[in-house]
Amino acid sequence: MSHFKLILKYAFLDLKKQKIRTLLAIVGLLISVGLLTVILFLNDSISSSYVDYLTIEAGNQDAVITVRHFTGEPEDRSSYFEFDPIINTIKNVSTRIKNCIPRMDIFGTINVSEGFNTTELTGEEEWSVISAVNFSFENDIKFGSFINPNNNDFLNLEELPLNHCAIYYGFNNIIRYAVNNTIEIKMQLSHGNVNYTVTKNLTIDAIFDFNLKWSNEYRNRHLIVVDINTIYQYFGYEEFNRRCSQLILTFKEGSSIYDLRDLEGTKSIVKDIASDIQVAIGIKEYNIDLPKLRVLGRAEFVSVLIVIVFIFVSIVAMLISGVLINGILKTSVEEKIREYGIFRTLGANKKYSLAIVLMQGFLLCNLGTISGIVVADLISRFVIIPFANTVVSTSTIGFTRISFSFSLTSILISYAMGIGVGMIVSISPALKAMRLQLIESIHPYRHEDTLYRLQKRSSVNYKIILVGIILAINGGFVFYFIPRLLISNDSNLFAGVLIAVLLLFNIGLTLAGLGLIPIVLRFVIQVFRPLAGRLHNVIKIFVFRYQRRNSSTVMIFALSFSFVIFTSTLINTLSAQSAANTQLTYGSDLVIETSGWEEPDESYMGGLGGGPFFPLSINDGDLRTNDLQIQQISINIDKVMTIEFEEQLLSIDGIEKVSCVIAKPYQLTQIYSETDKEFSAEIEDYTTSQEITLIGIDEEYLYTVKRQYIEMTSGSVESAFNNLFNDEDEYTCIISEAIATGLNLRIRDSIRIVIHRGDELEVYLFTIVGIAKSIPGFPFEFGVSNMQAIMSGVLISQNTYLEVLDIPPIPYVDRIFIKLREDGIVSPYYIEEIINELYIADYNYNLYNLERLITQQQSAFFIIDTLFTLITMTTVFICIFGLLSSSYSTIIERKKEVGIIRTLGLKGREINRLFIIESLIIMLSSGTIGIIVGWLSAWIVTSNLSVLTGEPNVIYVPWFNIILIYFISIFMILIGMKLLLRKVRKKKIVDIYRETM
Repeated sequence: MSHFKLILKYAFLDLKKQKIRTLLAIVGLLISVGLLTVILFLNDSISSSYVDYLTIEAGNQDAVITVRHFTGEPEDRSSYFEFDPIINTIKNVSTRIKNCIPRMDIFGTINVSEGFNTTELTGEEEWSVISAVNFSFENDIKFGSFINPNNNDFLNLEELPLNHCAIYYGFNNIIRYAVNNTIEIKMQLSHGNVNYTVTKNLTIDAIFDFNLKWSNEYRNRHLIVVDINTIYQYFGYEEFNRRCSQLILTFKEGSSIYDLRDLEGTKSIVKDIASDIQVAIGIKEYNIDLPKLRVLGRAEFVSVLIVIVFIFVSIVAMLISGVLINGILKTSVEEKIREYGIFRTLGANKKYSLAIVLMQGFLLCNLGTISGIVVADLISRFVIIPFANTVVSTSTIGFTRISFSFSLTSILISYAMGIGVGMIVSISPALKAMRLQLIESIHPYRHEDTLYRLQKRSSVNYKIILVGIILAINGGFVFYFIPRLLISNDSNLFAGVLIAVLLLFNIGLTLAGLGLIPIVLRFVIQVFRPLAGRLHNVIKIFVFRYQRRNSSTVMIFALSFSFVIFTSTLINTLSAQSAANTQLTYGSDLVIETSGWEEPDESYMGGLGGGPFFPLSINDGDLRTNDLQIQQISINIDKVMTIEFEEQLLSIDGIEKVSCVIAKPYQLTQIYSETDKEFSAEIEDYTTSQEITLIGIDEEYLYTVKRQYIEMTSGSVESAFNNLFNDEDEYTCIISEAIATGLNLRIRDSIRIVIHRGDELEVYLFTIVGIAKSIPGFPFEFGVSNMQAIMSGVLISQNTYLEVLDIPPIPYVDRIFIKLREDGIVSPYYIEEIINELYIADYNYNLYNLERLITQQQSAFFIIDTLFTLITMTTVFICIFGLLSSSYSTIIERKKEVGIIRTLGLKGREINRLFIIESLIIMLSSGTIGIIVGWLSAWIVTSNLSVLTGEPNVIYVPWFNIILIYFISIFMILIGMKLLLRKVRKKKIVDIYRETM
């Protein structure tokens, strides 16, 4: 115990003696641990806030039971079921259910009023969902509430008597009724094979908004509310009493079940509860939807982003701070070698020196880690969270407000990582102190550099073993770990491994680049020659003489600069590639696409605006099978765009050109479904055939779309499209490179295209006039491989398309490309509003505004780039502290040299200039290597992603970030070095000699 107190006392006094170096180490560790803790606290806060959000979004509904209809069921089976037996069964099999709430939803139609202050009707009708609620029961359990939409106060709506209703304010803005008005509702209900229709006049008791009463989906469902007994009375009390269309379940302690940080664990818990109930009530007979879990599933991107940021910060911050602590302790050991030798002379053993260094590391880590956690709490609570809620659009991550929250686990993780990393990097200098030879330690003329060093004869070649282990780990990662990672389907794990591998790749290249540091140092020294003047040779000697001392500083600067440029280049390049890919996908300023098509293949994303959907339910399928909720996708022929619509669009001021694409073969099949006529096309040579997507374009296409994204692998753009429209002697086509590769086709080859028109089959001979890698507007039809071009596109002229498919001369249109005037007088947003105002009632379509889509993407990438830039910039500050710490140690060690230089005539300002230029040379040399390596690493990653995904390859250089980190580093060095040199510059030469002799 006495030895421990002695070691603690000496370590503490030594740190106290070297105040500046100790302060620099603590501040560096404070920033690292504080950064890590801020990320963990943000994770806790976002997770907690997201639970509140999903509760609101799902209407506080954990599960919803509805009837499942199946093949072979009784013809009279109804969607309205008796709920008492179901509730009893649920209570017998699960203790996790808090409340069971019956609801009965039916459809109805309402006449639209002329205005809020009149009883006159327009003659138009609107459909509505009439939700029947058990008011007395839901009030007793306090399930949700009604709100006054004008002031957000609670609305006192305790009951709705017979023949009374309430209307959701959003729907009432459409139908325009007032409180106490009478509204006629035509109600429809299908009960098995019996259809009921009841028309009733109801008095409107309230216009309401709601909170936790229904899910937010109901805000778009034209909601009208009545008491459940009203519906029972209208359609037959004896038949419908104690029946419902859906049974809502809430879980006990529901808020503790859902955790954004553990999506898989949350899924497992909720699905276990739902599975027990599903088996008990019947897998075939009933369906269970999990609204909260479904909403939580949308947070997968947020969860993945948090994992990426956490892994990134953990590796970067801990690596930089670890090198910093290691360098400071090594310097401390180097300075106190003689003291350790004296301890040994006085009887201390080797472990005493080891314990002193480890204790110093432990004290530094504790002070820095605890300070970092405290500062992180204050910054997160009073700066970051308020900033996020007021400035940053938090809707980017899925909800509207973040409340501060933290967990004990986050604090323990930060403390453990801060202490753990610090103690690990303390081992090396501690072992160095322990292994010092006694005679060498106390030698008055000891020098570190030696030409030869005697070593114990070894029978094991450790270097070869180490190289072999590294190679084996690399091979094992590729052949063992990656296959298991791919089949795990765990996005968080995949993202974490990906970012870790990218950072390790970047670290490896950076360390390899440091081998060139002597060459770069010589070049930078020559650059500073005019500024150094007569100090040039002195600076050159000092830089190379103390190169070993500065090795840790060089490393952390190179790594830090590399991380900054790597992340900035990667994110901004991905942003630019995403914007370019959006332009390639949509093709023109505005795109109008017919909506309602049923896509031919599950792998196809579904139109221009489609995307993958990841349902969350018991069987990972979409469990929402209620008749009231499912709207089957179908095409309305009367509202499909025709080629005449193209001419109407040209009359709108601001539109320069319009180009249309005729409905594709699989779309023609849906249009002519009543005649059972199926359209398809195949391309074939003598031995093989492949199904294709024929695309009929007009002559304006080339001048309407973003032409720069047309990429031909064979033939030029001009000649290919000229031959496509002007060659009257033969049929011509432009094919995807994926088709050309698969069938080994070349330009000017002749190819057979087989057209299927129902029972008819006809073969046409086409000449290939171009092979394209990418065509704007057709992202799934053109690409270099079948994985990219899953729809296998073939472009032909519209006249040829109409002829070979034998369809009417005024054909239906799949999509229309619109090019706006480039003078910018008319905004695309204005054109969008005009088109919707004029034609939304005549056609079913989706209108895509390219400018809006790109702005939304860039906004999201800007937030991510800002986040990572701020994170990596903090590592630059840590590096500055490392450089200042190393420089401070060097200044103390070189006091005698400073005295000699001043004796030879150097003034105080020149001493400043000497050390500042030396520090700038070290920073610029190592930072430049880091910048080059970081940019090359990011370019390698993005170029390979471009090849893999087929997105346009974009080269981006983050000049702003490069200038910013150089400016910050130079500014901090100038300020820091002047402060460190203040005493040495003013000290008398005699005093310097007295201290160093």
